[in-house]
Amino acid sequence: MATYTLLLFGICRDLLKKDQITIETQGPIEAYALLEITKNTYPALRTLPSLRLAADHHFPKSDFIVEEHMEIALIPPVSGG
Repeated sequence: MATYTLLLFGICRDLLKKDQITIETQGPIEAYALLEITKNTYPALRTLPSLRLAADHHFPKSDFIVEEHMEIALIPPVSGG
């Protein structure tokens, strides 16, 4: 069993009314699968036009294996200029 703690920022934090969430999986998981499980567990996140997963301050490729000890964050859509 693997337990991942995901930090929430911006609209993600507002939608879920939490600073972080925990996702449990059967074992190590690829980045895209962790993001999909998170969206399935928290359907409000599906309303966002984009959502990215960051691991240790990088945006990993979809097949990257995310490890439990990594700092994992959900990055919502941002705007700027």
